Amino acid sequence: MSHSGITISQKCIEAVGKIKTKTVHDPKRFVLLKICGDEVDVTYESKPTDTFEDMIKMMNDPDCEKKHEPCFAVVDVDLRATSGAYNTQPVFISWIPDDCSIKQKMTYASTKEALKAKLDIRAQVHCSDSAELCLDFVLEKLKDVGKHHPDAKSLHH
Repeated sequence: MSHSGITISQKCIEAVGKIKTKTVHDPKRFVLLKICGDEVDVTYESKPTDTFEDMIKMMNDPDCEKKHEPCFAVVDVDLRATSGAYNTQPVFISWIPDDCSIKQKMTYASTKEALKAKLDIRAQVHCSDSAELCLDFVLEKLKDVGKHHPDAKSLHH
């Protein structure tokens, strides 16, 4: 349980587990997570054809009335290590827009670290502005991990 009193659903843990273990029979490249009541739960599990751009649109769709609502995502990002080897790494993205309510900001911020620890995701990127919610920003924040794969935008191997 986080400092905010928010718990993490079992469905959330299982969905992120599919990303981390690279489940072959039910591949997931990302999951979207949201605080629903007093629990963090899965709001979307990717389909094999979904891209990073699809995820971003779901998180911050300018045509959606809920575009300024915070959420979390765990996404498999293609990276190239300094050795030149390619790999994927699950990345925890917190989307807490500057223009969401103060209560939402406080709840999501106080839940973020507990959720990240429970899911055992080390790589993290925080976005608070629409300009930050893009693959280039995520890859820039992850540059300590290694150089990104040039085809990372597709989110396909």
